[in-house]
Amino acid sequence: MNELFWVRIFGYSLLPLLLTAVHILLDRQTNTTTRRIEIALMYLLAISVGANGIGGAFGHLFLSDLVAEGIGWPTGSPFQLEMGFANLTIGILGVVAISRRDGFRTATILATTIIGVGATLVHLQDIAAHGNLSPGNTIQNISNLLDPVLLIGLSWWAARLADPDVATAAFRRWHAQQQPIMGMAAAGVGIGFGVGFATGALFWGTFLGALAGVGVGLLMRQQIVRQQNQLALD
Repeated sequence: MNELFWVRIFGYSLLPLLLTAVHILLDRQTNTTTRRIEIALMYLLAISVGANGIGGAFGHLFLSDLVAEGIGWPTGSPFQLEMGFANLTIGILGVVAISRRDGFRTATILATTIIGVGATLVHLQDIAAHGNLSPGNTIQNISNLLDPVLLIGLSWWAARLADPDVATAAFRRWHAQQQPIMGMAAAGVGIGFGVGFATGALFWGTFLGALAGVGVGLLMRQQIVRQQNQLALD
């Protein structure tokens, strides 16, 4: 059971940072601080918010007893269904926010922060009141707090930079080229986590799923670049 929650932290919180670092190293167009921050935010929104939320929804809706046991709470509570739909809402917001750089993204980060901090407070209260040190009541709090800190910190940093590049057509073209990579990475993490859980290879399923998703995203980016170049010639 501990592995489940540690791999969740790796897949949904640390892996987006690893993918960000590799992306920045290999993509010559990601050559400004603003663009590097944007890449990090897009991976976090796609995986830490989007895939994590949808994955959490699946757990609460379809594996509710297993999730309850991992948290150390009674099984069979209908409130888990409500939490499942709340997670699904956050997950969908995260996926949509990949392509947005406006108030929609800010609202998504706020919603993620409120749920993450609120859940952590509930878990801490349970630890203090009942000494519940189950992995779902302790380990999961790392992601609950780390993801909002990263999202808020990077958003604040980007706003402080006020880079004029973000208002240019070149930036919009670049941004559109990156979106399928993050979207498919999120899908790969989610599918890989599920396959890994079913086959007993949770870590490798998640990791290889992410790589496969990035690979598909890169192919999709090539198609977008060709379309953009064709439009420029017309």
